[in-house]
Amino acid sequence: MKAVVLQTYNNNLIRAMLGLKVEEKLTPEPLAGQVQIKMEAAPCNPSDIAFLRGAYNIKKTIPCIPGFEGCGIITKVGANIDKKFIGKRVSCFSQEDSGGTWSEYVVVNITDCISLKDEMPIEQAACFAVNPFTAYGLYEIAQSEDCEAIIQNASTGQVGRFIRVFAKGDKMNIINIVRRPEHVARLKSEGEKYVLDSSAEGFMEELKTLAHKLNATMAYDAVGGEMTAQLLNAMPPDSEVILYGGLSGNQINGLDPMGVIFDRKILSGFNLLDWIENLEDGEFEEVSDYLQDLFIEGTLKTDIQGSYSYEDVVSGIRAYIGNMSAGKILIKQ
Repeated sequence: MKAVVLQTYNNNLIRAMLGLKVEEKLTPEPLAGQVQIKMEAAPCNPSDIAFLRGAYNIKKTIPCIPGFEGCGIITKVGANIDKKFIGKRVSCFSQEDSGGTWSEYVVVNITDCISLKDEMPIEQAACFAVNPFTAYGLYEIAQSEDCEAIIQNASTGQVGRFIRVFAKGDKMNIINIVRRPEHVARLKSEGEKYVLDSSAEGFMEELKTLAHKLNATMAYDAVGGEMTAQLLNAMPPDSEVILYGGLSGNQINGLDPMGVIFDRKILSGFNLLDWIENLEDGEFEEVSDYLQDLFIEGTLKTDIQGSYSYEDVVSGIRAYIGNMSAGKILIKQ
């Protein structure tokens, strides 16, 4: 089979990208509890970018095949797996050392597959296993704590877009933080009332005023670094910032310790796999059905800015990191 192969990790993303090669690899065979999937499409996510740099919490033995999620057709099953699954389209997720989704075939545990409805578009299915469930899980926390308003940065990203849809459905106030004036104009044209540009003068004062006015006690942070501290510092007492990404690549700094101590502020993390493990039996399938229906009816949609072959993967990644707000790229053979 053909696969995109990472030769070495490099904190310099350009150098890491230039080390990607298309190679012929042995097609993996499924073991007990596993299935072989012929990949139809796989996205590039921020986690993949961090992985290429060697900055993600998962590292594989080099050289390795990148790609954590995608969709395809089950072509073989291992021992203890019913053959009725052969021919089924699934969304899949894998962090196994031996493979990745940027390849013609991948082997994953059957438990890391999500059955797809026939009406689910392939492009949406390729990006289904991570971001939609992350957004749902994060927003569920705000619902469970009866928040009056929430804050989120990276609001033009896919998780941010999904959370905006959920909040709008509940008529919950949401303070959206972006990094460019054109993003402010874009979100306001889409009906968002509260949009702040983090690069603008007076951003912190405006954020603090608005957070207190709306009693925004929950914030979702995909950036890390100084932004994490800015969010928590600006929020009212008894607030929580949930960190679910590290797009900045920087350590958290500038946090006001007195606010944490005397205003009872909390900084926590969200890991999708931990969230899934804590669900009740059958609950994940219910959430999956609910989310798929939203995609099928068009309420939710992952924006795709382009599709690239294995041979053009470097061009695709360049396009993605140059304008992440334009949507995902898909990698197809």
